Amino acid sequence: MIYPQLVFKCKCGTAQAEIKGKLYAESNCHCHSCVASAKFVESKPNFDGYSALSNGNGGFAYVLVKGKDINFTSDIVSEEAHKNIDYVKVGEKGKLARSYCKRCHTVLGIFEKNFAFLNRNCLFDHGGDPFKPSAPVINIMKKHAFDPDSVPEPAAATFPFFGALSLMPIMWGFGGKVAPKDSAIYAGKDLSKVEVVPITWES
Repeated sequence: MIYPQLVFKCKCGTAQAEIKGKLYAESNCHCHSCVASAKFVESKPNFDGYSALSNGNGGFAYVLVKGKDINFTSDIVSEEAHKNIDYVKVGEKGKLARSYCKRCHTVLGIFEKNFAFLNRNCLFDHGGDPFKPSAPVINIMKKHAFDPDSVPEPAAATFPFFGALSLMPIMWGFGGKVAPKDSAIYAGKDLSKVEVVPITWES
């Protein structure tokens, strides 16, 4: 869906960006990894950020945005920026880093070279009002939720096939660059020192 230009920001303003163009895959992801990561960060002492969870306790509220449609207006490359943004991964062998602000503990999202899955609760219009999707948001990955019976409708057991298919061109590199590779939003290739979200749902 195409919306007027939006503002993306954590609650303390450490990370801010202008978002233009189309928003893709407006969804709430209920998979173990997304929900556990958000709850892990938001359980840290002095949490004072925007929750990444839908309705404060649902799935991870996200949107996918092309790299070329994200324009960071805050400093994300300096030494200070690297001090204020940190990351978590799921399990010791996790290959995916989720970025969050260390000052207010707002989960920012997952940043790749050409696209980003952004915390939808960090989006605002230029009047300061929270972003509101124009259509009902689908709750995906019900099959992999901690409590599948609690996932509200509209719901999907996994990630809808045709939805995933439509996103392939973006994820294959046709979205334009999100930010310089040395930006603080990126954890880098070596995730050995990234904080671990324990996997508690596997026997």
